[in-house]
Amino acid sequence: MRYFVWFALLGTILVATGATCIPLIDLNANKNPMDQPIQLAVSVLQPSADRAVALGTVVEISWTAANLTGEQAIATVLVRSQTDGSESIVAGGVIVDTTGATQSVAWNTADFGGGDFLAVVRIEAGGLREEDVGTAVITINTPPEFAFTEPFVDTTLGADIDPNDPNMAGTTPTIAIRWTASDPDGDGQAMLGLDEDGDHESGNEVFITDTTISVASDFDSIEWDGTDVDGAMVSGATYTLFAQVFDAVNSNRFVDAPARIIVPVEPNMPTFSLAVTQPEMDTQFLLADSPLTIEFTFDEADDVLIDLKVDSDDNHLNGNETTILAQRLIARKTNMDTFDWNGNDSDGGVVADGIYRPFMVVNRGAGAPAIVEASGLIFRRAVDNKPLIALLEPGADRDVNPGDFVTFQWRDDDPNESATIRLVLDDDPTPSEAVETMGAEREILSGREAKGDGVQDSFAFQIPADLVPGRYFVFALIGRSGMGDEHTSIAPAEVVVLDPNQP
Repeated sequence: MRYFVWFALLGTILVATGATCIPLIDLNANKNPMDQPIQLAVSVLQPSADRAVALGTVVEISWTAANLTGEQAIATVLVRSQTDGSESIVAGGVIVDTTGATQSVAWNTADFGGGDFLAVVRIEAGGLREEDVGTAVITINTPPEFAFTEPFVDTTLGADIDPNDPNMAGTTPTIAIRWTASDPDGDGQAMLGLDEDGDHESGNEVFITDTTISVASDFDSIEWDGTDVDGAMVSGATYTLFAQVFDAVNSNRFVDAPARIIVPVEPNMPTFSLAVTQPEMDTQFLLADSPLTIEFTFDEADDVLIDLKVDSDDNHLNGNETTILAQRLIARKTNMDTFDWNGNDSDGGVVADGIYRPFMVVNRGAGAPAIVEASGLIFRRAVDNKPLIALLEPGADRDVNPGDFVTFQWRDDDPNESATIRLVLDDDPTPSEAVETMGAEREILSGREAKGDGVQDSFAFQIPADLVPGRYFVFALIGRSGMGDEHTSIAPAEVVVLDPNQP
């Protein structure tokens, strides 16, 4: 009677799977199956056919089981990589309530890399364990990677060609477009296009080339001559450069370049791009002067918000920047605007004397803000002829050991060309204290003439063995004979001397 029940249960599995044989019972030619009756069996039902799925697809894994042990059966559902045989649990502790019933779990592929996988179901009861490995291969297809590397600033087609230069007559204007891309599955494609708005599926896109994405990460480029994929000239406008990236399984993905492409409407018509155009030359700005006009230009298809900032170094992302105009709304199609700076920050505080480069941060409502800077510096002085200095490097914290070299860089301006510079390390952020709050300052350079430029605006310092481990602020001080330290600058980052006894 017991064997009759067992085969009835097994028949339930066979009906559910549509099988014509009994794969769950290993009939050894030298054994009679009635000698050792099977009490536990399992069969994977789904997935039932090979298929490729996009990363993040939810795949159903279902199975049916038979249990004659008289004890509760527990199932564990896994997926097995066909690359290295490793297994990952999809669901554990699943109670098998009814012999012959179909049960299922959802496998979310989002946390798996690409590759081929098989479903595995293990069942345990009464000290016994059985498993079945599905025959259907699920191939997870990862989406292609793509990133633009050039142009990195807004670029006008033909801006580098001087129509008055006879040597450039007949030269075809081009723009270098470069990118990196990879697709481990080898079926990635990309179409490069231009769009006047931010919706790349609205139908007004212009496609300029298509490319196959290689398996390994690779650089690729074109010299774009102003034509579309059919060879027709693209109409004059300001365009977002984008890539439509796709493969045989994953949905379309759009990647915008960090800068835009400007196609002139007419060769002799003025064009505008995102820029801070004034001050174009280095400019002195005294405390008693009238407000300094900062000029900036645009060619935006939509409204944007801008911040104007000044910075004492050339890294505009390290946190020591000062906002002088906050969140001004610039209406679409505005070509130029100005701001009369009175020397204060956006909160009304007076900006200290120093050497500053003005720059603009443009928020388009999506993606990383665009940053453009003026070509000219602003020498902000309380009094005429005051020497100024601004430390540029280190721009990021430097971890060093005794014997390592750290290069400090600065820019200075002394109208009288008689000032000298000294550099100081300090373990607190306040220079030239009458009473040091912590350790004493350590002078590492003195007597450097300020009238030199280039390599003379740098100092390579070797960390001495007797410098106590810890964090050090870097100060540059400039002054003239008999005047003491007239201006001080702090580096945008710190030097961290590591403790060799605490790796």
